[in-house]
Amino acid sequence: MTQITSTEDTTLAEIRDVNLNYLILAQRLLRDDFSVGLFRLGLTEETGKIINQLSLHQLVSLASSSALLCGFRLNDASLLASLSKDGMNGALQQARMTMALAQAPAMQPQPLTA
Repeated sequence: MTQITSTEDTTLAEIRDVNLNYLILAQRLLRDDFSVGLFRLGLTEETGKIINQLSLHQLVSLASSSALLCGFRLNDASLLASLSKDGMNGALQQARMTMALAQAPAMQPQPLTA
């Protein structure tokens, strides 16, 4: 049982690290160029404004969640399979991914349930 708890603690610590790094990166992208940041992050304008205004204390508090705050945007199995094929050169793969992400709608905030 101790091994499971240690593994769970490590996993939760890693999730918190990813969350904090993601939020700090998101703020930097949004502050550098708000429109480009929204596109790269796949956020709505409303969500981007909220993230942009968070204090460091709020970022750390939000990052403490046990769930990942960032989402995987390539959530289409056939698209992911085609983009990950061997033999596709880097420039072509990057162009196809950029076009696919540009066509995807911004991630909508999910309501919290108690």
